[in-house]
Amino acid sequence: MIAESFLFQILLLLVLAKALGKVFDLLSLPRVVGELLAGIILGPSLLNLITPREELEVLAVLGVVFFMMSAGLEIDLGRFIKYWRQGFVIAVMGVIVPFTLGYCIGIAYGLNFIQCFGLGTSLSITAIGLSVRVLMDLRMLRTRVGLAVINAAIDDDVIGLILMSVAFSLATEGSVAFHVTAFSVLSSALFIGSGFLVTKYVCTHLRVRLFVDKYFRSPTSQLVLAISLAFLFGLLARVASLHEIIGVFIAGMLLRGLLSWKVEGEIFDFTFAFFALLFFSYIGIKTDLRVITQISDLILAVIVAAFVGKILGGFLGAKISRFTNGEALIVGIAMNSRAAVELAIASAFYSLGIFTLELFSAVVLMAAVTSIVTPILLKLVAKYVTVT
Repeated sequence: MIAESFLFQILLLLVLAKALGKVFDLLSLPRVVGELLAGIILGPSLLNLITPREELEVLAVLGVVFFMMSAGLEIDLGRFIKYWRQGFVIAVMGVIVPFTLGYCIGIAYGLNFIQCFGLGTSLSITAIGLSVRVLMDLRMLRTRVGLAVINAAIDDDVIGLILMSVAFSLATEGSVAFHVTAFSVLSSALFIGSGFLVTKYVCTHLRVRLFVDKYFRSPTSQLVLAISLAFLFGLLARVASLHEIIGVFIAGMLLRGLLSWKVEGEIFDFTFAFFALLFFSYIGIKTDLRVITQISDLILAVIVAAFVGKILGGFLGAKISRFTNGEALIVGIAMNSRAAVELAIASAFYSLGIFTLELFSAVVLMAAVTSIVTPILLKLVAKYVTVT
């Protein structure tokens, strides 16, 4: 039947995501919210015309690869590294505060230690892809606020890796596998450090650019080079226990000094005309709100803690890093979005019998609400704050 056709589902997603994105843009709201809503409307939460399936998952992975590569192409490595200290402080505070609140909520509602730890972990991790998209839409990605947020989001991914390793070790073995956690942290740090060194070498040595100009002269061959490097860095990031989008983002910064303006333009055009629409709308599809049977006190507490924890943590980290109050508020809000990682953690704990249905529903709704509300809050606050 046509309703079950893969191509028909892609068509529905593209048309509705583009249309709702345009509507939200006309309302002076972030386009990404419309794209997320397109997935929620077409997915299991409402119309159930499209359900998560392997083919769409593959396209979503391709979407995040192209999107994060495009984001990396906009970032100068020198300016990016300049704000790594601020990013680290923001990341640490942006994890400590929401983790503590989540753990305390678990204690208040009589949860056991593993449930409390898992809830704290679920509240602590930022969805870097969504944050980057909003910053791009607001043309803030290259500002010091945007660069600090991206630095923080990358550090947040490493800290989240540690928390997830500990959480799953506790859930499956009842104890922490310190050697596994240490290996993951060391491998991720080695990958990020070596990735930055390679990028710096490529961007500062003219002979590398001359080599690319000589052997990858045509736009097609440069595009092949860009895609190959993006996938390679994404794969290496996975080997290093990181999310692939970290590697793809670094690859984008590396490619910034190699590609012609024409190839960069083609990458941006096709990314935001196809892959970005599919990626963000697919997040909406995977957010199945049917698991929420009722809004309990626990669910409300988790949502409030998610907002307060990340925004307050990011704000405090930014203030320590000497940002203005307005800039610090933007940083805190930008760090507030959650998405696939939180849902994956919640699903794993639910399947292991660690999370109850109510606790699982709380995390699912928290991820959905923060993903939708955060871009709107960021847009509203950005109107009244001047960033540099």
